[in-house]
Amino acid sequence: MAKTEKGEVPKTSFFSRYGAKPLSYFIFILWTIITVAPLFWMAYSSFKTNEELTKDIYSMPYELFHVRDGYLDVVEPQTNIVYPKGMLEKLGIVSKSGRGDTKNYTEINKKIMILESPNIGAHKRIKVHFILRDSLPADLKTSDGRVIRDIQPGEGVQVKVSDFPALIQAKINWQTIWWNYTSAWSRGELGMKFVNSIIYTLISTFLVVLLGLMLGYGTTKFKYKKVSAIIAAAIGLGYLLDVNQLLVPLFLMLTKMHLTNTHVGIILVYVAFGLPMSVMLSSTYIRGLPYSLVESAYIDGATPFKTFIAIIVPMTVPVIVTISIMTALGIWNEFLLVLVMASAEATKSLPVGIFSFSSRTGIQLGWQIAALIIATVPVLIVYFSSQKKLAEGVAGGAIKE
Repeated sequence: MAKTEKGEVPKTSFFSRYGAKPLSYFIFILWTIITVAPLFWMAYSSFKTNEELTKDIYSMPYELFHVRDGYLDVVEPQTNIVYPKGMLEKLGIVSKSGRGDTKNYTEINKKIMILESPNIGAHKRIKVHFILRDSLPADLKTSDGRVIRDIQPGEGVQVKVSDFPALIQAKINWQTIWWNYTSAWSRGELGMKFVNSIIYTLISTFLVVLLGLMLGYGTTKFKYKKVSAIIAAAIGLGYLLDVNQLLVPLFLMLTKMHLTNTHVGIILVYVAFGLPMSVMLSSTYIRGLPYSLVESAYIDGATPFKTFIAIIVPMTVPVIVTISIMTALGIWNEFLLVLVMASAEATKSLPVGIFSFSSRTGIQLGWQIAALIIATVPVLIVYFSSQKKLAEGVAGGAIKE
């Protein structure tokens, strides 16, 4: 134990000697449980039916994993049934140009057997399986001797899942397990919103990082005091303003510029409000880099732009990762700006798409939870795969020459 100058052992309290570390571990573990438990609940609840969620929200999923043991009803084609994309076109019921009778129930019933689980959304036609009658063997029969491909709706005959061939059993089982996800993706049209979020996130993040590094490099390694002071004042003002405070003037300005309901208009706003943080972090990090590196590059004949590309950018990878992650996560989860600026479906982001989907299907809790998982998984993957670089970038500003 360390001693003082007089050779005495300093007195320490019992808590600082034995209690500080266990207490910190307890706080961290408790905080981890508080933050991870909702994610764990969302993960397993996304595989539950609506009836299971309303009956007991904490129970483990059961119905979707045990359809193999149950029976299926042969049901009539109806208007609220959502067919797989391209199925009716391939069967010639509807042409590729969209012409044809989608309500030609007689023709649909001749070619497609529509099966519904009596235990999952019974009589609502929201969980159905589609099997082409011609794909079933002519000698395939139920346990009571009925030919399966000839069973018609309204006959009151139930087909056991185990009566089908193994490949069809696996298909029915797989589609049932992932029912909430496929329903949320197709009925909520989340694919287009997912792509829009990727476009907003990637392009905006790239511009925020590039412009932030350039401004940080210019304000710290070039001796333009007045310009640097003006930029610093503008960055400080940017920190004082929030996008929510400027929604009305932004909307009016973008409307006059015909940039509402466009990807370009939304990206410009994201870049504008992401630059203050980017410039602050990059300038702090670059200020700690040795200026001798820049001087050496100039002596070797490098231009300022080449010095920036060859020297500054490789040495600022940690802060680039930090800015990228923080900006990308903020844009990916942003909701209000796109809600106001983008009323067209073609420009809505994933959070706004999930909100619209939830408002249309308020009683289908499993679909909503699955949609939230779809939006959350990319964020978790990006964060956990680069958290080391994130910590390095945040602490990098403490480096001094």
